[in-house]
Amino acid sequence: MIEGMDTSIGKLLKAIKEQGLEKNTIVIFTSDNGPFAANVKPLREEKGHVYEGGIRVPMIVRWPGHVKAATRTATPVITMDLHATILEATHLKPDPSNTPDGISLLPLLRGESALAREAIYFHYPNYAFHKANRFASVIRSGDHKLLWFYDDDSVELYDLKKDIGESRNLAGMMPKKATQLHSQLKAWLKSCNASCPKTAD
Repeated sequence: MIEGMDTSIGKLLKAIKEQGLEKNTIVIFTSDNGPFAANVKPLREEKGHVYEGGIRVPMIVRWPGHVKAATRTATPVITMDLHATILEATHLKPDPSNTPDGISLLPLLRGESALAREAIYFHYPNYAFHKANRFASVIRSGDHKLLWFYDDDSVELYDLKKDIGESRNLAGMMPKKATQLHSQLKAWLKSCNASCPKTAD
């Protein structure tokens, strides 16, 4: 599968080059979720879970003349940012009736500035096809990531810089940080009118 994907991407990039469109074409390669039934260590869990093994994915951007080749960043972004990024890259204005869910990555991709954002969010109150996951919402702010599980109203807090495998829950050791992020997560869910599961009476 990897060889087939690599071959197909090569054909696409070759066609863009042959038509002289390289500097006028932004190519974005990414994935919608982590893999299933694969070894993703040191990440925890896999597709359908809100641990890093389920939500951390590759992203490669190619845009000669705008994005410097072979540069890397550890700044976390989210798929919804691609909409705003493509609009800005193509000089199109967003529909004013729509509330944007992401921000443009162009300043980051061009090496001009860091992203002006406090946090990114994930909301997954659904069962994955394997039904082994728990309904949850997540906030990541800086290196800290808080997971809120709906089945027992519990929270888990991790420092991803020190613990990428999410093996040490810091919620009990850092209650103020956990409370702050939990409140911020609840406020975000309310602001976007997110549907959240409720326990039966």
